[in-house]
Amino acid sequence: MSLSRVLSLTLFAAAALASPVLNSPSRVLRRDPPSPSTYPLGDACDHEWQYLNFNPDDDTDKAHLQTLHDVICVGEMRAISSYGQSSAERALAPYKRYFPESDEEDDFQTNVKDVLGLIAGTSSTDGAIGTVVGTFVIDNLGELHIPLWSLLFLFKSPLIRPADFAANDPDEADCTDEGSLAYTLTDQLDNREKIHFCDPSWTRGSAADVDCGSLDPFPSTKMDSFSRIALHEMTHYSSVGPQTSLAQQIVDTNNADGEKAYDPPRVHGLLDPEQDDNPAVTEINADSYAWMSLDAWISRKCAADPSGDNWASFFTQDPPAYEHAD
Repeated sequence: MSLSRVLSLTLFAAAALASPVLNSPSRVLRRDPPSPSTYPLGDACDHEWQYLNFNPDDDTDKAHLQTLHDVICVGEMRAISSYGQSSAERALAPYKRYFPESDEEDDFQTNVKDVLGLIAGTSSTDGAIGTVVGTFVIDNLGELHIPLWSLLFLFKSPLIRPADFAANDPDEADCTDEGSLAYTLTDQLDNREKIHFCDPSWTRGSAADVDCGSLDPFPSTKMDSFSRIALHEMTHYSSVGPQTSLAQQIVDTNNADGEKAYDPPRVHGLLDPEQDDNPAVTEINADSYAWMSLDAWISRKCAADPSGDNWASFFTQDPPAYEHAD
């Protein structure tokens, strides 16, 4: 038998073996999905979130685990959510950049305060963060290659599971979408609501390391941090918005041009009467909570005089108008 004939038969056999699996690789690989665990690199702090599909022996996974642990247990998440909560309660400048003040019809301030307070928790009754955070799951589901060799070991066909669990749902965005940093979804395969951080999110540093001298007179992405992304995803959880006075799911709303209201200019633009003038949607927009809280904490960190409420005036301007999509 010629070599070409052998190769043809081998390719046919390998394809026949592989095709039923490749049609639904994730279901085969995850028929018995693992359960989340506590922090695998040491002692977890009180109400630390749970971890799934991390390899503690992998250097990259270890670095990501440390980041996730620190953002909760070192206290940065409580700091930014608490300052956001205080800003909402007293209608300080950071709050008023992104949310409307309460009126006779809508108690916006209480709704925002309650959402952030649920996440922050209280130091007298909680650990490093609010109790609800301990129910959140971070799924690190990543790419896995399993070689399928032909009978004659002349053909290799890698079986690849989805790079993130949103790939199981064709109606949802995942990390392959341009600009995606993270998402929170209920996984169709294990019915768990989980957060997944995309690769670009790990490039964001700590808010504590933001260089105050490099900032503009208005809030911008120059002050972005991993904690801001994490807070954004936390607000999406069904156990947050619907379980507070807000009584609604917090989503990603659109600006008037149909684009998502992400980042300070667009988040501010939702509220700005000279732009979208759509204050009602601000309290169900995740990035409004995240950027307002980060704005408040960076203002406190960078203010020359942080006494009283003086810190709230660190940024002297609102973000510029967002650029409309063509």
